[in-house]
Amino acid sequence: MTKTTNPQTMSGLNACRIAITGTPGCGKTSLTDFAANHSQKIDWNLNIQTVKELAKKFGHLGDVDENDGAQPIDVDALAEDLRREWTQSPNSIILVDGHLSHHLPVDAIVIIRCHPDTLRIRMGGRDYHESKIEENVEWELIGSAWNDSHEWSDIPILELDSTASTTESLFAQIESWMRDGFKPKAPDQRIDWIAVLHGE
Repeated sequence: MTKTTNPQTMSGLNACRIAITGTPGCGKTSLTDFAANHSQKIDWNLNIQTVKELAKKFGHLGDVDENDGAQPIDVDALAEDLRREWTQSPNSIILVDGHLSHHLPVDAIVIIRCHPDTLRIRMGGRDYHESKIEENVEWELIGSAWNDSHEWSDIPILELDSTASTTESLFAQIESWMRDGFKPKAPDQRIDWIAVLHGE
């Protein structure tokens, strides 16, 4: 369900759509839940949406896969529909939660990263199938889609490490980035878990 807060002002922040993306288990939903609960304290007009909600709304959510319980999303078709739907600026700050959210026509992208060893532990606590855990850990290790972020050169990108950070700290970094006009527009140095693991 979409979560919305309705304060009268936005403390100087402009309405926009921000993708909160990252490998499953990195902390996206914890972050957006914190944002929804905290926004009233700082006078934000905030709306949280999920990629799954949007896909269901526009008819791009597939049937449940019996093997892993997932529902496939036609993200290309969803993005096309949203480009037509989102021709006007929103009336609030919208955080779009989901590991496919960076494919949607958003104004900025926040990538939540997590050390693969920590991610494995987190996912293990959620009763994921072992093959699914290893798939996501490998996805995070090699950087996957984040290595292609140069293709998003016209969209501001913030990359955050959730491994040892609280959701409050992550939210504070996002808020600061937004208040500074989404600067820097891209990370000076990307997170490279392979280099970290090799001690480079």
